[in-house]
Order: sequence, then structure tokens, then C-alpha cells
Amino acid sequence: MKNITMLLLFSILFSCSTIDSGKKDNKLKGFYSYMADAGIFIDCETNKKHPVAFEADNISLERAYLKIVENPGEKIIVTLTGHFESRPKMEGEGEREFLIVDKFDKIWPHIDCVRNLGTANLKNTFWSLRELNGKSIKDYKIEREIHLLIKHDNSIKGFSGCNNYFGNSSTRNDTLQFSQIESTLMMCENMEIEKEYFQTLEKINMYKIYGEYLYLYDEEKLLAKFESVYFN
Repeated sequence: MKNITMLLLFSILFSCSTIDSGKKDNKLKGFYSYMADAGIFIDCETNKKHPVAFEADNISLERAYLKIVENPGEKIIVTLTGHFESRPKMEGEGEREFLIVDKFDKIWPHIDCVRNLGTANLKNTFWSLRELNGKSIKDYKIEREIHLLIKHDNSIKGFSGCNNYFGNSSTRNDTLQFSQIESTLMMCENMEIEKEYFQTLEKINMYKIYGEYLYLYDEEKLLAKFESVYFN
């Protein structure tokens, strides 16, 4: 009788552990897109497409995506901790496997499933300007790259389209502000981009780094996007 009782107890414990392991959180990487109030996740490992449930840490993922997306419905690589559960389909009968986002990690623009997820540092990185106030820097026809370098002592230097500039910065958590910006006094044919660039730097109060891209904000409004550049 004792042996039977022990066997039943072992069976119950084994059964419970099997159920728990089926819902164990996984580190996931895949393409995320959001359109028409619906999120879709395509797993890099399995290439399966899953709708994303509106629960747990989904709101963090959704907000990060909407902050940087350039085109509606654009697919961007994300990393997260999550699991899959069968739920009733949003349309039609039957069930479908939904992704439950237990913990959103990061979003990685301009990365695919194959490339490694490198993350640049804010300081001592050569940041080359890619967009300014929603406009591609290519439209300005600048001969040299407009760029920014923030040193470890928080001093800054760079090139603004015509002149070299320098100044100071202050950071704390995800806040970033520039101050005491000065420049050389050369005159060029097109000074408009430089003027707009300096005016934009004065408004910055937040930053985010996603992979190799630096995003600068005025509160929630994206003002400038930079890409890290490495020299051999």
C-alpha cells in the first residue's frame, strides 16, 4: 500500500512539472509588426507567425515599436521573454497559438534574423546623423557626415554640416541634454541644415539606443536618428 501511495504521488508531481515546463518562459527573437490594432510576431527560429496577445508586457513592446517605426506595418526585429498559448481566433472558429509577452527586452531596427545583435555605447561612439526632424540626411546633399561624439567626461564634439562644434552634455538614466554648444565660424553656401541641427540639439531631453542606432527625443517626439560608425 505504501509503495502504491508513493507511486501515485510521484505521478502527480511529474504531471505537474510537465505542465509547468510547457509554459516555461523562452528567450525569443523575431520580427514584430503592428497594424490595425493587432500585433504579429514571426519567430526567427521557426519562421512561424503568431498573433500577439493584448496582455502581460505587450504594452511595452507596442510602445517601443510605435516610437521608432517609419512606415505603418513595418517589420522590426525584437527580443523578448515569452511563451505560446492556444486562444480562440480573433476571426472565425477554432483556436490559434498566441504569443504572450512576459517581458519585453529590446527592439532592433535595421537588423534581420541572421545578423548579430550588437549594441553601441552612447559615449565614445562616432554617431553619424541619418535623419533630422523626420527627413533623411541624404536629401540635404552634405559633403561630409554630420556627426556627434560624446566623450566619457560628457564633453561633445562633432561636425554640423559646415563647422566643427563642441560643448557639454549631461546624462542620467535615459535623459540626455546638451549645453554650451559653440562652433567654428566658417561660412558655407547652405547654412540651413547647420542651423536646424543646432536648434534640434537644444531641444533634446531623452535618448534611446536600439542596436547600432541612437534616437534623440523631445519628450515623446523623435527629432534625430544617428547610426554608429566604426573605423578599422
